[in-house]
Amino acid sequence: MKDVAAGRCTGAEFAVSWLDARRRSQQQGERVRDPLETLLDRVFSLLEDYSIDPQFKEPDDLSDDELQNAVTELLRKAE
Repeated sequence: MKDVAAGRCTGAEFAVSWLDARRRSQQQGERVRDPLETLLDRVFSLLEDYSIDPQFKEPDDLSDDELQNAVTELLRKAE
């Protein structure tokens, strides 16, 4: 999350790596509690509104900048 917020990766790179890490975490039985659980759920919701492949991007999907700004705001609130 910090990498996308700082512009060190694209939205697509972030989405692919975040979804993969989240899936592996859940497969390994890792569980989190609030407030981290809420933060991760919000990131997941953001990624549902983001198209990793620009070919499938819909008009109301988040842009890379919008995703970056939203993740930055989530991090700010989490601190």
